Amino acid sequence: TLSKESFFSGNFFKGIDSYYADHFIFRISITAFDKKIKALLGVQDDGVTLYADAPKTDQNNAVAVNQETQTEEKANDIASDAHLDTADQSHDEDSDNFQNIKSIIVYQKRAIQMFGGSERMIKSYAELANKYQDELGPNVTVYVMAIPVGSDFYLPEKIKKHINREKNNIDILNANLKPSIVPVPAYENLAKHTNEYIQFNTDHHWTALGAYYAYQAFCKAANVTALSLEAFTKKEIPNFLGTLYYRTLSNDLKENPDHVNYYMVPHQTDAYYYLKDSTKPIHGKTYVEFAKGSNAYGVFLGGDYPLMKIVSDVKNNKKILIIKDSYGNAFSPYLTSHYEEVYIADYRYFNGNIKNLMQENKINEILLAHNTYVLNGAFAISREKGMLSHAAVSFKKPKDNVEPTGETQN
Repeated sequence: TLSKESFFSGNFFKGIDSYYADHFIFRISITAFDKKIKALLGVQDDGVTLYADAPKTDQNNAVAVNQETQTEEKANDIASDAHLDTADQSHDEDSDNFQNIKSIIVYQKRAIQMFGGSERMIKSYAELANKYQDELGPNVTVYVMAIPVGSDFYLPEKIKKHINREKNNIDILNANLKPSIVPVPAYENLAKHTNEYIQFNTDHHWTALGAYYAYQAFCKAANVTALSLEAFTKKEIPNFLGTLYYRTLSNDLKENPDHVNYYMVPHQTDAYYYLKDSTKPIHGKTYVEFAKGSNAYGVFLGGDYPLMKIVSDVKNNKKILIIKDSYGNAFSPYLTSHYEEVYIADYRYFNGNIKNLMQENKINEILLAHNTYVLNGAFAISREKGMLSHAAVSFKKPKDNVEPTGETQN
């Protein structure tokens, strides 16, 4: 709709662009063909392909970056062109992504998200975590886990030297947390395994193996013994092309498809989820094994719900609440090996009150688990601050006569 506000803010013209992109017949096929022609003509710069403000498709919104440069000048140009201003990130509740990130790099047939956080924003998230500790009280253990997206790990050195480092940003976060808050050293553990399959080539998520190494880091922080990888049952979904492929339609990515591994915990679990603005539990699954194709990452929990509850046969009366983005989907199931009840709240959709939820269910541990883009976004800070002050909502507990899924994993 044309108005003074939409005209001067630029939203009117962005809307025209989005409408055109969504209604241009055969657009995806034509764009893919165009990219093949450009590749044949040598349009790429020294092995680096930069997708700035990549067009949104019907797939989930995401970001990537591809590059290798032979000159200092070209590295600086690419880093400048792909700069991410976190203050301008927008949120799309209908997508799996958290921000509409402006650029994507494909390098050596791998899509890489270029990190662009700031000291100001990460300090703001540290203040939020401190507020959680203050309001939840000294009897609640608060963990904070910053999840790297791989910018530090996989970009060429000539590019990395011109952009913000995830490690520096995470260090600032941890340095500004209250002493009572427990930081989870996920970055440090993942950094030891960058030559393994810890991140997808074509998708913005980490793999289940990457999530496993973060689980190891959490267990270290929580002073519990992590299970060995061999204790889990490994399964695989082949032929996965993720969000970053559909954002770029890069032929290099198409030639290097992913597979989705998942490691099923050696415990019986019963999962329940709550839809938006509903307090009624619906039976779900910890692993949705029929997930496939571009939705294969949905094998973890079945996707993003406002709230999930997973009951394990561990029977130790330990409970934890995880506030997460979609990276948390691959991570959360591992904790069912150590907690009788695992609650999972998605910061984008949960509209309840965190304090009330924890008090009603006698939860005394909480993990704030986000990737570094989310930690540096004003949207996450605003949403999670609101969760402390929302009106109390009593979520109904699963009835005893509800038939369990009986997900026994051996």
